[in-house]
Amino acid sequence: MTTKQTNRLEMAKTLKQLFSVEQAAYAENNPLITRVSELNTFIENIDVIAGVQNIDTTANTSLKTNAKALMINLTVAYANTAADFFDGKDSPLSKQLTTNKSKIQRLSGVEAKIYCDKLYKLVADNKVNLIPNYVTVAEMQEWQNAITNFDAKAFDAGLTIDTTQNATRELDEEFKKLKQCITKIDRLMKKYDVLNLSLYGKYKISRKISDLGTRHKNDLPPEQL
Repeated sequence: MTTKQTNRLEMAKTLKQLFSVEQAAYAENNPLITRVSELNTFIENIDVIAGVQNIDTTANTSLKTNAKALMINLTVAYANTAADFFDGKDSPLSKQLTTNKSKIQRLSGVEAKIYCDKLYKLVADNKVNLIPNYVTVAEMQEWQNAITNFDAKAFDAGLTIDTTQNATRELDEEFKKLKQCITKIDRLMKKYDVLNLSLYGKYKISRKISDLGTRHKNDLPPEQL
């Protein structure tokens, strides 16, 4: 959340606490009761969405990077070993299977996965000639697992990033609704400036938001107070 959003949420929670303590003072004001219920719902929604927004994607990105490195390392190791078998046999496979790390690292994640999978399948299609002297069954399984694992990690990381980005947009929408809700509560509270000065005074104090770090409360425009 931004600093402004954080301050506005804290103000809303202060209002929530006030209305919880002062329920008896507005017990027969059904419109206000409805708005207070909406206020509490928006606060709960924002807390949930903010939790999603704060998901740390660094760990997933790290897993993705490590998985890609393993996939590339095994592809280079086993594809080049297999290429040696076809060397001098007038076969295009020798050239196709000869690769290096920098070549694959320059590819995007999707392209790297497709390329490594292609080399794996070339070796798998010729396993009768290559196992066990050039690659073993265990090595082939390890290679395949690395490709599959990278595909999964890349998807997980991307999903997490998309989720947090969506949460940011959802937060903006919820804060708009929260602002509208509080504006309606402001209107409904006007009567207590006459009927219950104590409640109205507490409400006005609770409505003030924290200093945003650049201006003091007295300098804030009315719509932020």
